[in-house]
Amino acid sequence: MSICEADLVEQASHGDQRAFQQLWELHHGVAMAAALRMCHQRPLAEEITQGAFLLAWRGLPRFQAGSPFRPWLMRILYRHALDVMEKQRLHLQPLPLHDVLEQESLSGMGYGEEQRDLQELVAQREEVRQALARLNAEQRRVIALRYGADLTESDIANVLDWPIGTVKSRLNRAREQLRCYLDDTRGGSSL
Repeated sequence: MSICEADLVEQASHGDQRAFQQLWELHHGVAMAAALRMCHQRPLAEEITQGAFLLAWRGLPRFQAGSPFRPWLMRILYRHALDVMEKQRLHLQPLPLHDVLEQESLSGMGYGEEQRDLQELVAQREEVRQALARLNAEQRRVIALRYGADLTESDIANVLDWPIGTVKSRLNRAREQLRCYLDDTRGGSSL
C-alpha cells in the first residue's frame, strides 16, 4: 500500500526523514532535469538540486498543507538556481554533446539501422539544445519550468510571481522563437 504525497509531506514536516526520502525519490528526477535545463552544467545542476531539497526540508514547517508539493519545490529550486548562478556569475552554455549522450544513456546502443536512428535522435536533440541556448534567459526559464519540471501554466505563474496571462504570452513567444531557431537550423523546414 503506497502512502499519498500529502501524508509524506505531513510526516516529513514533523521530522520524518524516511518520508522526506520518499519525496526526494518522487521528485528528484524532475528537479534535476529542471536544474540542468536552467544551468546546462551537470555538477552545478546536482548542487542546485541538492540545495533546493535541503531548503525544502528546512521549509517544510511553513508548507501550506493540502498544496501540491512539486510546484512549491520548483519555486524553491528556481530561486535557489538563480541565487547560485548569480553568485557564480554564470553565462548559460549549451550542454555539450557528450553530456547529452551520458544523460540519455545513449552511447554504445545499437548497430546498423538502430545506430543511424540513434545518431539522428542525438542530432535532433543537439539542434533543440542549441536552439534553447539561443533563447533569452526569461524564455529559457518558462520553457524549463513547463517542459523540464512539467509544471502547469498556473504553477509557473506561482513560481515566477507572474500573472497567468503573462506566463501564457511569454511561453507562446518562447515556443515561437524556438520554432524560428529550429527552422533556421534545419534550413527553413518547419516543425
